[in-house]
Formats: sequence, C-alpha cells, structure tokens
Amino acid sequence: MQVEQYLKKAYRSIFDNDFEGAIHWFEQALSEGPDNADIHYRLSITCARSDRLEKAIHHARLAATLEPAHLEYKSHYDRLQSKELTVLAKKQLEQANARHKGLVKSAVTLLERAVHLDPLSVIAMLWLAIAYGELQQYSLALRAVQEAAQLPQDEAITKQLQKLEQRFKSEINQSSS
Repeated sequence: MQVEQYLKKAYRSIFDNDFEGAIHWFEQALSEGPDNADIHYRLSITCARSDRLEKAIHHARLAATLEPAHLEYKSHYDRLQSKELTVLAKKQLEQANARHKGLVKSAVTLLERAVHLDPLSVIAMLWLAIAYGELQQYSLALRAVQEAAQLPQDEAITKQLQKLEQRFKSEINQSSS
C-alpha cells in the first residue's frame, strides 16, 4: 500500500501549501500505479495551481483518457485546454498590429474554441471581445462583452468589461451614422 502513503504525503503537502512537494508525492504514487486516473487528475489540479499548465494538461489528458466516462476528468481537461488556447491567443493578439489581421483572425479561432471548451471562462470571453474589436466586428465584440458580464468576475474585470462595452457601443453608433 505504498500508493496510499504517497497520497497521504501529497495531501499533507497541499495542506501545508507545499504544492511542489505535493507534485513530487503524486508522481511517486503514479510510479506505483501509472494507470490510476484519479491520481493523474489530482496531480493535474496541483500542477495547474502551480502554474505548470503544460504538465497539468498532460495529466488531465491521461485521466480523461483512462476513464473517458468520468465527466469531471473531461471537464477539467476542457478547462485546461481552454486556458492554454486563451494564453496562445493572447500572445498572438499582443504580437498583431494593423498589418497582421491574420494573427488576429487566428486568435479569434483559438478564443472561440476556448469559449466552447469552457463557457464559464470570463478571461477567454474578454479576450474574444478584444479580438473581435481588433477586426472591427463590433456587434460580435459587444455580444462577447455582454456574455462575459454575466459570468462571475472580480472588480477589475468588471471595469474592463464596462470600458469595452462603452467603446464597442460607440463604434457601432459611429458606423451607423
């Protein structure tokens, strides 16, 4: 029952806010039981909390593959993929300028997929609105802002959404006059 001891140490590490230690102990548990979807899932969560997205996605994928009927594993994997797509799209938008509409269009595609995978991601929705705005698709941008405003968010995001909503409404009014 070495796996159980490793898991106890992992949970103790989490309790002590030692996520790197928890990752180590989950990995030790996986060395004894590599086909245990639940350990892959818990390791993935811990990696995600430690901003180790690539490793989190890897273990989430394994958990979802090992137990495809387990909806929690699939949902977690989808959320992580959404986060990864959002990060990639954000980088593309930051690189894009007026001459690189192709990058913006690519970012929109990534963000639409991200929102599909995690419809509760206010960050993905916010970046999608910004990307639509960059393409001067203000009606789509406004709709994305309004949908994002319906999601749970912090005060900073709320303020940013309000500014974007005003901007896109103004653009729509200007283009219709």
